[in-house]
Amino acid sequence: MLAAIAAIALPQAGMLLGDRRLVRAGDQLRAEMTSLRVDAMRQGRVMMIDGMIEGNTFRIKPFYSIADSTEAIDQTGSQQSLLTGAAQGVMTTIEVDEEADETIELPDGISIQAVGVASAARSMEIEQLNQSNQGQGWSRPVLFYPDGSTSTAAITLIDETYGKVVVQIRGITGDVTVSEVLAP
Repeated sequence: MLAAIAAIALPQAGMLLGDRRLVRAGDQLRAEMTSLRVDAMRQGRVMMIDGMIEGNTFRIKPFYSIADSTEAIDQTGSQQSLLTGAAQGVMTTIEVDEEADETIELPDGISIQAVGVASAARSMEIEQLNQSNQGQGWSRPVLFYPDGSTSTAAITLIDETYGKVVVQIRGITGDVTVSEVLAP
């Protein structure tokens, strides 16, 4: 009799644990994206997150540009470009802080199935500069802007046995939601 009960209960317990891992991974990504949006606003700089497709790793990093000289909190550009006028070709050095890059690992057994990012005119330059990463298996970047808006995107996390969750971010508001566990 105990064997019969165990035969019924053990698979159900395994399903619940697998579901919890997926939910935890979705919640982890939602928290990171919410934090990244706030970081972009605080720093005055575009922040990015991309994921290794069919892997379990996300990368978070700032996007350094000439606008950092006036917009970013650390003003990593050069004020000289403002004084000489836009019509003159002035080369400025943009200091890149390699230590600002961060890697996030998903729980064991969870991988990134897909990252869908809606195209927008203001993201084209950044996406073009990151195309080589996509050839290495990284997704298109999800962008977080200093004005609080973001890319509109959907990221699907999957556990081959237990299902998948979809983490969506709405571009205008930056609102991040996580779906219920769906069939694989």
